[in-house]
Amino acid sequence: MTIHTPKTREALASMLAPLRLEASVFERAVSVAAAESRTFSPGAPKSAPEFTRWARTIETVHEDLMLLKLGWRRFDPDNLPYFLQPDLNLGFIVSSGDSFTGVTYGTPKNRNPKGTEFARRVDKNGAVAMFGQPTDEGEVNVDDFRVLLYNERDGLVHLEFSRPDARVGDFVSNWSERIIFPAFDLALGTFSFEENNDEGDFGFTIARR
Repeated sequence: MTIHTPKTREALASMLAPLRLEASVFERAVSVAAAESRTFSPGAPKSAPEFTRWARTIETVHEDLMLLKLGWRRFDPDNLPYFLQPDLNLGFIVSSGDSFTGVTYGTPKNRNPKGTEFARRVDKNGAVAMFGQPTDEGEVNVDDFRVLLYNERDGLVHLEFSRPDARVGDFVSNWSERIIFPAFDLALGTFSFEENNDEGDFGFTIARR
């Protein structure tokens, strides 16, 4: 497993640019979704805040990805919101994660079980071309599938853009690559970048036993 921990905005931008992504897309999505999840009274269903956070995250990511005009497309196979960059054969979904999301120790998992479309992509990631989606040019096989994981705790939203390569049941059990964002500070409304840190990115590999 390779783990990247960019510390500055420039370092994160340099990692996302080859993927045709920008940090601002995720920064705004985290902010909007966190605010929306706090709009419910105790009388609302217990699942309402987290479902709303998930839905608003996807909605905001969708809006800003389309505004980038970098070739991203949106599909919903079996009601699984799915983003596709056909030129890069790259796709990703958005999911809540557990308490190991956004930290280098431990292995994060998706918080809630996923369906068959998610399982199909995890099973095939890094092995063979994954089930794609039709475009004007024909079906696109996705061979790089990622998950945008988020988890809020202690006034921070932890976020990572990571590539799963194994699962147990409906949960990811291992990742081949993780890009861990600086934690999003809810009080400040921004990622906690270390702008004065000369070392912009720390990357290391953890070998599986």
